[in-house]
Amino acid sequence: MEKYRSFDLGSAALAIALALGLISGACTVTGSNPSGSAGSSGGGTTGTTTGTAGTGGPSCPNGTPCGGSVVGTWNVTSSCLTLSGALDVSLVGLDPRTCKTASIAGSISVNGTWTANANGTYMDATTTSGMATIQLEAGCKILSNTPITCQGINGPLTAVGFTEANCTDNAATGGCTCMGTVDHMGSIGWMTLDPQTNGNHATSGNTLTLDGTAKYAYCVSGNQLTLTPVPSGFTASGTIVLQQSNTSGAAGTGGAAGTTGAGGMAGTTGAAGSAGGMGGAGPAGTSGTAGRGGTTGMAGTTGTAGRGGTTGAGGATAGRGGSGGTTGSAGTTGTGGSGRVEGPCDIYAAANTPCGAAYSTIRALSKNYTGPLYQVRNMSSSMNTGSGGMLKDIPQTADGFADTSVQDAFCSGTICTFSLIYDQSGNGNNLDSAPGGLSNGGMYAANDDFESSATKGVLMISGHKTYTLYMAAREGYRTPLNVKAKGVPMGNTAQGIYELADGTHYGTQCCWDFGSVSPDPKQYVTMNTLFFGTGFWGTGAPSGPWFMGDFEGGVWAGGTGASTVNNPSNPSMKVPFALGILHTPVGKYALRMANVQTATDLTTAYDGNIPSGKTWGNAGGIVLGVGGDNSNNSWGTFYEGAVTNGSPSNATDLLVMKNIQAAGYGK
Repeated sequence: MEKYRSFDLGSAALAIALALGLISGACTVTGSNPSGSAGSSGGGTTGTTTGTAGTGGPSCPNGTPCGGSVVGTWNVTSSCLTLSGALDVSLVGLDPRTCKTASIAGSISVNGTWTANANGTYMDATTTSGMATIQLEAGCKILSNTPITCQGINGPLTAVGFTEANCTDNAATGGCTCMGTVDHMGSIGWMTLDPQTNGNHATSGNTLTLDGTAKYAYCVSGNQLTLTPVPSGFTASGTIVLQQSNTSGAAGTGGAAGTTGAGGMAGTTGAAGSAGGMGGAGPAGTSGTAGRGGTTGMAGTTGTAGRGGTTGAGGATAGRGGSGGTTGSAGTTGTGGSGRVEGPCDIYAAANTPCGAAYSTIRALSKNYTGPLYQVRNMSSSMNTGSGGMLKDIPQTADGFADTSVQDAFCSGTICTFSLIYDQSGNGNNLDSAPGGLSNGGMYAANDDFESSATKGVLMISGHKTYTLYMAAREGYRTPLNVKAKGVPMGNTAQGIYELADGTHYGTQCCWDFGSVSPDPKQYVTMNTLFFGTGFWGTGAPSGPWFMGDFEGGVWAGGTGASTVNNPSNPSMKVPFALGILHTPVGKYALRMANVQTATDLTTAYDGNIPSGKTWGNAGGIVLGVGGDNSNNSWGTFYEGAVTNGSPSNATDLLVMKNIQAAGYGK
């Protein structure tokens, strides 16, 4: 997982070192508003909880950075960190054109131990905790040209590092007042969605950097280390003060030579106990009788017969893994020797709802598709920009999985990204990095998207090493600009979508979608996409993520009314292999989902009428990882999925789920 990326709210840390705090032994805070939470414009009375951290409130002075060696074990003795002033609303995925005023104030405390090793690694046993208040103006309640509620901002705020957030209407301003709680281990003094308890450290001048991006101004003076987080998107000040542990012998309690001499240097002698004399190594144990079970592995040496291909004469369907494939003639690959098996698109075709577009970086979704699964770019001119370098198609193995040995050789020693995701339906609806859309979708929506790392998400499937489409914020894929996809539903006609995703890596903003949109990201239509994550609109059972329908003008967890309603029948899908399905026959929609590791059937969260005033407007564009207007502040991990012509039956859904289960994800 990527750590601490300044614009990656999903796997990245956007530190908010929050204000007003002190812990035992910390610096004394003075000013007119020590608590500084919640009020309208500062000036609250001393010790109260009113005032927005106003001007002239508390402050913690920064230390003077001086550099030095951080190697050693350091114990936090005090911390004094403050935040005041404006908050960059892009951290929350809001639209800076309408959300022009946002402020933040609060307090955190840090305690525990942090260790830096000489080999450039670190261990972080600190705890960062506290509270903060964020004030948002009325314009913050509009996103992607659609109203949102204050409560709908709760989830996005957790992306900035809150364990919990609660936003309520502010009657005085028409905006929102949000209270957030911070409580995590690791990532010393930083608010982050992904706190790290170990990783890599580096120093340059007076700057300490953790995991490539999290930066601190620092100073080592004698046995004292001071750290000042240097985040982006707000104003922070103050220090964390740490004292180095005495690791040089401490009175040498281990026997003679333990005289405290010069800081315990003599304590390193300690006679070493003569190493125990190797213990004589013991008898050789007679080698254990060759370990039964090595009887040449009867039951079909080559009985895998191609991932479920039928066996030759004498084999009892050697199946995946060869169980039951008696020896002898069953060892031949028989009629299944090609190693290819039926995939979801074969199932859909047999049910008269064929795939119009199908994608996976993991495996072939049809036994008839033999082309490359994706293309990668190495030596890009700049990280993820989608230009420069060289391109390479990644083929399949004989049994239909991505041949990552080709990718590993091509990408060795370079930055490598997914430059193209091939359409396996035969319709040629390939996906490349999405073009910029409308700024209604957030601060970066008008910009072209980046390509996703092709080496970050490693997945084993049936013994094959593969790479997932592990996506961060501002990364998305789309069919070519102003080109209508072929062979997909158009207009007010029935469509189906299935998607397999990693439910443990999900975004909290707008919008990680897969499905039908306008071919022009600057033109709105009634979208027809499957959303995954949490966001500003609909919600399901606590606490997410959820599969929902993004139909433009909101994201629905179910129902026909406002998109902001809660549907408790829509379950949380925070599982490694989350299957989501969206049926959209004319005038209706259904949301279905399953945990493919344990499910025997799918859950139906909703099956009923389309939201009031909607008519399906399939327009020929397909997106993966962004919204119709290129709203690109969310993230997720995509394994496989397809858009179908027609709305599949529930029985067909079940067959697709069983096919995914049989593929061996995670094995």
